Amino acid sequence: MRRAGVAGAMLAVLWVVSSMAAPAFAAAGKAAAKPVVDLRQHPTGGKTPVDVSVGLYVTNFVAIDETRESFEVGGYLTAKWRDPRLASPADQIPGAQVAPRTFRLEELWTPSIASANSISHKMTQYYLAADGNGLVTYVERFDADVSNVFVLTKLPFDTQDLRFEIHPFISATSEFRFAAEPLPSTGISPEQHTELAAWRIKDVHYSREKIIGDPDVPAANGATFHIVVKRRSGFYIWKIFVPLLMMTMIPMVVFWIDVSQFDWILKIPMTMLLSMVAFGFTIARDLPRIGYLTFLDAVLLASFTFCFLCIFEIAAVFLLQQRGRRPLAVKLHSAGKWAYPLAYFGLLVFLAIGFMA
Repeated sequence: MRRAGVAGAMLAVLWVVSSMAAPAFAAAGKAAAKPVVDLRQHPTGGKTPVDVSVGLYVTNFVAIDETRESFEVGGYLTAKWRDPRLASPADQIPGAQVAPRTFRLEELWTPSIASANSISHKMTQYYLAADGNGLVTYVERFDADVSNVFVLTKLPFDTQDLRFEIHPFISATSEFRFAAEPLPSTGISPEQHTELAAWRIKDVHYSREKIIGDPDVPAANGATFHIVVKRRSGFYIWKIFVPLLMMTMIPMVVFWIDVSQFDWILKIPMTMLLSMVAFGFTIARDLPRIGYLTFLDAVLLASFTFCFLCIFEIAAVFLLQQRGRRPLAVKLHSAGKWAYPLAYFGLLVFLAIGFMA
């Protein structure tokens, strides 16, 4: 009888334990049946591209070097896209506050974006988070040395378009596409770090462009931020144009000296011509080595030419005087008093209209 009572008690305990564990086992079975979502995979499984909005906020301009055709810039690069897998049901409840969830880059799918024209690109910090609606925000603090094509025809009165180009990586061309409009955060910081002595930063524009690559590279769309800068021309005016103008005007005094003083009047334009050559070599070290003429080059060549022609005029009137035609020599020499400056300034106006148009 005693053994039968003990057995009954044990059976009762087992029944209670099994009844309590049954819901837990059922919940575990359901959890095991629920598929696990890999957030590192594409949000739509690669079926449709994800729209990605980007923004660029410039906080620091280090330098703009047209001789190397590059510029150094620092700031924040922002990207936003929607991942429905990260939407939280609690966010649909009125008054519910859902804090953004932060992720590491290796934990979540992010668009594979590359800077197309960067010489070097260094990311110092980043922030990756998703809100309750599945809106993912990526913010990157970066410093970059960027290659750029400079159009210097109007140098030193030129305006340049500094391009910061962002392209999808080759393997990700069909995974996402850039939005037509930039993020509101796009702009230039008003702090003094963005000021440059030689350039005035005007604005930042955004454009989305079609990228047509090689036959082995699929076509894609890219995003480009255009940082518009205008050169401060005061340095060139006072340090180059004004001294060059003075050196070109000095040979004009020979037209006020009698043609018989050949040795004396020839020394003036010869000295100025040598000075211009030395001056040209000095400023050429800081100018870009390009294969076309700029406005500065044209003015420099015009000044050389007029100083050179002044030497030929002195030789011509001297030969006329040696051959007994002094009245004609004096007449030609005197005409240079007005012809020389009028022709020189007229040519400068013509060059300004031609290069600045």
